Amino acid sequence: MASASTNTSTESLNGDNESTDNKGIEALERYTVIAERPYYNQTLNSIFPQYSYDKSNLVGSPHINDILLQSPSVNLNGQGGQIQNINIRGFSRWRIQSLLDGVPIVSDRRAGASVGFVPPSFIQSVAVIPGAASTYLGSGAIGGAVDLLLPYNIESNLQIGWSSNQQAQDYSYADYAGNTDWNLSYRKGNNGSDAQGNTLFDKFEQAALFIRHRPENGVLKEAWTLYSDNSDIGKSSSDFPEDRVTTYPENTHWLGKMTFAFSNIFSNLWWHQSTLDTHILRPEDRINESESEALDFGFDVGSNARINNWQVNWQVQLMGREGVIIDEREFTLVSSASELTVDESLINQPVLDEASNLTDSSFISELAYELRTLDASETTVAGIADASRTFGDTSLAFGGRLDWQQQSNNADDVTNTNISGFIGASHILSPQWTASVYLSSAFRNPSLTERYFSGETPRGTVLGDVELDTEQATNIQASLSYSSNALAGSVEVFRQKINHYIERTTVSEDVQVYSNLDSATIRGISYQLDWLQSQAANRSQNNEPEHGYWFAQLNGAWIEGEDNIGSAIDDIPPHSQRLTLGYEVSEVRLFSTLVYRASKRDIGDGEKELDNVTTVDIGAAWQFNQRTSLQASWRNLTNQQYYVSADDKAAFAQGESVQLALTFLL
Repeated sequence: MASASTNTSTESLNGDNESTDNKGIEALERYTVIAERPYYNQTLNSIFPQYSYDKSNLVGSPHINDILLQSPSVNLNGQGGQIQNINIRGFSRWRIQSLLDGVPIVSDRRAGASVGFVPPSFIQSVAVIPGAASTYLGSGAIGGAVDLLLPYNIESNLQIGWSSNQQAQDYSYADYAGNTDWNLSYRKGNNGSDAQGNTLFDKFEQAALFIRHRPENGVLKEAWTLYSDNSDIGKSSSDFPEDRVTTYPENTHWLGKMTFAFSNIFSNLWWHQSTLDTHILRPEDRINESESEALDFGFDVGSNARINNWQVNWQVQLMGREGVIIDEREFTLVSSASELTVDESLINQPVLDEASNLTDSSFISELAYELRTLDASETTVAGIADASRTFGDTSLAFGGRLDWQQQSNNADDVTNTNISGFIGASHILSPQWTASVYLSSAFRNPSLTERYFSGETPRGTVLGDVELDTEQATNIQASLSYSSNALAGSVEVFRQKINHYIERTTVSEDVQVYSNLDSATIRGISYQLDWLQSQAANRSQNNEPEHGYWFAQLNGAWIEGEDNIGSAIDDIPPHSQRLTLGYEVSEVRLFSTLVYRASKRDIGDGEKELDNVTTVDIGAAWQFNQRTSLQASWRNLTNQQYYVSADDKAAFAQGESVQLALTFLL
């Protein structure tokens, strides 16, 4: 279910595992805090509605994206598998900023950053910021942002999950000691299958550790770190297995954040070190291997004050990317004489087990070339200020950002200076109705890959362009929202025009280049409606005995996008509608989700047409006692065969699947 964001809120420190035993009560007394959202969230919340989404209607989620897809603004993008990225209102790849508790997740993959390395058990909920947010989050948020919110573990618990489609296993253990809490996770899945029983190359193995400490005294308020090791990840693609078999043998992430408070000065220090190995087999032709690594880091300092009834915030940010390196090797597969066999080093590659036409023949691997396709760095310095105030029934907010960035490789240094800003207003029409409008400017500097990369990818040879211009955008959105005791919802209309829109276009077979289009426009409408049966909504006020009640959520979006000559651009999702309906009584919660995705006929370069599809999921949660709960779901109940996105390499979605999850409080 979605809930509207508030400026400050007392967070449920472990919403899935409530207990009234002494240990839990003691932990709550020590660990309950007033969790303040980032100041930009507070400011934006005063002028248009925002929503966060939790896991209450999901069971054994195989991917963090399942939580995000509850938002009408979010769709899947790209090909599929664990390294799947998302789309917000027609923006994807480097135009969407993903964050983990405020730490930016950046990737040099053309598909953009994926949050699949974070186990779903580590995340309690997610917040979605649709629309241009460059003023607060910089270049990567020209199309919006998502923030994954970490839970506070106040009880020892063990979770065990299983999924039938991939025979996936999921184990998670959370505990705490004093002011320190931690979470361990191990997950593994085999190759799944689509609705017709065809193999999907979406296997994975993942182990992760999260630790957080909150000192009782001192300037350090919180410190946390997360390490995730992902191996043997299959890239689910329509190329598999005849044309290409792409595997990510190793993908590691180490990131963390430290939060400080000095009187009225607040500061954060964060880092994210990542590696990604890629193995691309073209049967009976060649093998391409790449190894990428990067260190991202940042520091910010800011404060707030009240000046003549205006709430004023300021912040200075320093962000950097160092050691952004991609090394590539290509091996040619040459048919050998009858007595020769496949090179021993290739036999050890697990990907060859998936390509029978290679293992049935004899080949010799010959090193064709070895080179560094990217070696670059990036430094960004920015200053941000905003102000907000309420005049009776009207709230007003505005802000701006001055951003300087330098990108470098061994041969070129490129410097960009950008200014972005926003202004928004919200007016209370009645006790239930509120109208708002939000205007903003945004920018996106070309990524290091778009500017400097030249090499091989799972899609073929890709060439960067050092002369690419920065994307510049103007965004306007208006909303009408309603809120009562049992019903809440909003309708939003949006339009964003992007000048110098960067697109990857095909110039010949297996060769693509990055180039600037003149302009592109994305527009649409989205809505969300949440309903809770009145007896449940009034229970706390009337102190009535517990009775069963119904709840529902309905949302959807219609989005269009085209360039300056009227041609469709990539990444515009099909129109979609989503209905979740549930019933809760005593210790049992039942829920079902119906999703309709319309057909898509206007496609961009690198996309394919989609037929409409309707999918159904059902699930249940049962609290046996204070210490044990069971969840079960049946996903894609009617076993529909459909592509995960319009990407021309996208694979089919998984067919029907049963999920089970057990939670024990220890």
